[in-house]
Amino acid sequence: MGATITKKRLLGTLLAALLGVLLGALPTCVFGATARVYGILDQGLVGGFDEHIPASAHDIRHNWGKGNGSNFRTNFTSRFGYESYERISDDLEFEVRLESTIDPESRFSFDRHTYIGMNTRYGTFRMGRTRDLINGAASRVDPFINDGLVQDKILVAQHASIGMYRIPRSFTYISPNVGGLQFSAQYGMRKSALDTSATKLLLTYDAAAWGWHAGIDLPSRDHYTGDNNSIVYHYGPRARNVVIGALRKFGSIRVSGQILHSTRDMNGAGVDPALPRINGSPWGWIATMRMPVTAGELKFVLVDSEQVFNKYGTWQPIREIGFGYEHFFSKDTVFYLQLGHEQRSGAGHWHAGLWKRF
Repeated sequence: MGATITKKRLLGTLLAALLGVLLGALPTCVFGATARVYGILDQGLVGGFDEHIPASAHDIRHNWGKGNGSNFRTNFTSRFGYESYERISDDLEFEVRLESTIDPESRFSFDRHTYIGMNTRYGTFRMGRTRDLINGAASRVDPFINDGLVQDKILVAQHASIGMYRIPRSFTYISPNVGGLQFSAQYGMRKSALDTSATKLLLTYDAAAWGWHAGIDLPSRDHYTGDNNSIVYHYGPRARNVVIGALRKFGSIRVSGQILHSTRDMNGAGVDPALPRINGSPWGWIATMRMPVTAGELKFVLVDSEQVFNKYGTWQPIREIGFGYEHFFSKDTVFYLQLGHEQRSGAGHWHAGLWKRF
């Protein structure tokens, strides 16, 4: 059972913790008054129960190690980064940000953020690799402090099998906040002349105890070579995902909800004819609640979406019920536990660990 925790994984865990401590010990003045080196240790164990889902099933609802069952593995979502701000005038400030995941089983790269930006009275402009705008909107309904298995179901539903976690070669604009109203837009450049670019739009409004958001994802299409050396795509030119959500605070209790409407346009031009044509219902929804308890917080999650497909086009709809608990040792040190059951596949999953910000 413990064989899945290899020496390499254990070494990676210790390295992540050591790097976080070193980064936290570095004084900001070493890099200048407007620079900061930061780190997050997010280290835990994940595993499954109930129905066994083998790894060969390529089930993105149960994506760890040897699949759902008695085995478990360590989870690597720790990261560190560097950000710098240089104020040129009262109306102009430049920014740079680099951020990498710490994973001993992956080649090192600044996979999370690599961008330069400019802050002005007219808003913020960024260029480079950063978080996908619609993926980022999930943080308005996501109740968890860390990246975890129950939280993954929120993101998988939010993507609707056409979205991204990180968007490269992008241009992002974030407007000034005017009376709680804010607009954001993102454009992702295509890889080649055979591909298409991406456009994402998001509008948020926050006032007192209420918050609303609405967004649309018009994804890029990256080509690949299909049968008979034909140029094909994973979805059609009219693929899109619309998200509309709201949140409400009742004192210290926060309730959030979101409706999803998406299509992959599988009958559109250029779609790989070898891919299954199952579409499922275009509608989905996410509901969450955060409730404080002594020295911590309870979490509740419900997710339902039929717009979930793996890279082979296999239909993997989600109906998740999840719970979580976070114990706050301090505002920068949190023990977490997530427990979820995906009812369509009949499989459950758990995730427990420590989150530490440096």
